[in-house]
Order: sequence, then C-alpha cells, then structure tokens
Amino acid sequence: MKDFNTFTSENKTTKSETIDFSNPMQAFAKLASEYEGKSADEIMSAIIKQAEISRKNGTLSDGDIDNFASSVAPLLNSSQRKMLQSVVDRLKSIK
Repeated sequence: MKDFNTFTSENKTTKSETIDFSNPMQAFAKLASEYEGKSADEIMSAIIKQAEISRKNGTLSDGDIDNFASSVAPLLNSSQRKMLQSVVDRLKSIK
C-alpha cells in the first residue's frame, strides 16, 4: 500500500484493484461492497489503520479527510455521522 488514496485491501482476491479516494463517492461504494457483511468495528479499524499510515506519511491532508467526510455524510444516519466526525477528529489530530 502506497497511501490512503491508493488503498488496496488485504481481503480482496485481486490485489491489483485499488481504491482511489480522489473520487469519494466511488471510494465509498467500493469500500461498502468490499466490507459487506463485516462488522462496523472491522470496517472502522481497517479505514483508520490505513488513514493513520497515510497521515504519518504525509499523503492524507485535512482537506482530503474533510472532502471524503462531507461526501459520505449525507448517506449516513445521525449515529453514523457522529462516528464519522469522531474518526475525522482522530485522524486530524495525527501529525
């Protein structure tokens, strides 16, 4: 994995397929289908792990995080938006 924008899941059967976070809606759809049937904790753990690595590498900016969050927030219910905001806050605190 090079960075959050080219995240390749370890759970995929095809390792060459990547998720491009420059298109947040497409990235969200791919993540949703990839993690279908997984628990919310498993999904959040995988996303946070990859995002933390990218933040530490300097390849995921606050703007990238805000763009992704603002794109997917309308698709979430109130509880999910609160969880999303806590993840955004956590990721932004990593320098």
